[in-house]
Amino acid sequence: MRRPPLAVVFVAVLIIALGETAGAVMSQLRPQLDTYARARIAANAQVHGLAGSAEYDSEVIARTVYVTEAGLSFFHTHAQGLGPVVLFASTLAATAVRRRRARTVLYVLLSVGGLFPAGYLVYSLAALELGRESGVELAERYVLTPLGGAAIVGLLLLAALIAAGRGRRPAA
Repeated sequence: MRRPPLAVVFVAVLIIALGETAGAVMSQLRPQLDTYARARIAANAQVHGLAGSAEYDSEVIARTVYVTEAGLSFFHTHAQGLGPVVLFASTLAATAVRRRRARTVLYVLLSVGGLFPAGYLVYSLAALELGRESGVELAERYVLTPLGGAAIVGLLLLAALIAAGRGRRPAA
């Protein structure tokens, strides 16, 4: 069995480690995260549409804090799941895909796609800095969709290459 390039392994292990760290941070520092989020919302009151009405503003703040916490939670969950998938898929590519160029394309797609969970950090921070709707839209359009697409295309290409290779008879 061959191994994938160290850069791919590094991306997979890094994303797993960051995801685990995010889980620990969320469980141990929840009050500090809440305080930080509320401070950033107050500092960017105009982009959040705060009106100065305690009743209205508290609802806007609560929704934005929720989106921020959800992004961190999604990061934690997706990193724990996608890191091992990238590690397994790249090892499978190293072992089962014969053509070097095809393996290289797979490694690039899987490495870039492996960064998908980091898009949820952008999601959380952009919601605080740009407003909930604008921040989520930015993260989804420019980070989550391209990175997730790379992961999906890489996995589908790997499956197609393996399926195509199974139909061939070994050289005698």
